[in-house]
Amino acid sequence: MFSSITIAPAYDETSPKSSPPWVWLGFFFAAAFFVIEVLFVVMELDEASINLVLTVVSIGGWIYWLVCIHRFHKILAELSDGRYPIGPGEAAGRHIIPFYNLVWIFKWPAEMSNYINERGRVKMINGYLLGAVLLFALLARFVDGAIGLAFLFATTLYISAKLKKHVAEVRGVDPNKLPPLPDPEMFRRDTAPASNPVRTVHEPTAES
Repeated sequence: MFSSITIAPAYDETSPKSSPPWVWLGFFFAAAFFVIEVLFVVMELDEASINLVLTVVSIGGWIYWLVCIHRFHKILAELSDGRYPIGPGEAAGRHIIPFYNLVWIFKWPAEMSNYINERGRVKMINGYLLGAVLLFALLARFVDGAIGLAFLFATTLYISAKLKKHVAEVRGVDPNKLPPLPDPEMFRRDTAPASNPVRTVHEPTAES
């Protein structure tokens, strides 16, 4: 899939201060959507009220997903000391641009996958494949919101796991985390002459 992998030196990245998002919380939105659908069928609830609740849950899950994307790119910006080409606000904000969002959902996963793979610490699948799965998840929301949200956060959980592993590798070789070098003075031998040399005492013999 990749012709070559360039292993970047350890000092080109720094440990990020931001913590990764709790992607698993997104599955609560999928579970809530599913439970509401079941209640609608079993209890024969009012369709208008249920649709309103489902819309709120779906929008809530969508917003939280954008929060996760924003946090991913904040971590990448801190890792690269601001050299990563996509900013956190840009990464999340471009998803709300009509039509362009269909392109953007492929672009940022590809950029992220290339960034991580080029450093050789963690292997990540092709970003365009991730974009295709994310697009499927977003489109599946219009068929069944629970399935769409589940696919969306499952893919995002994979991305989060790879990013967290990469950060862990970076922290493992962070020069600031290494123990200090030993003092070179401890390896030097003391060659100075003794200040109080030992005097040799000659005992008298019979001839003296």
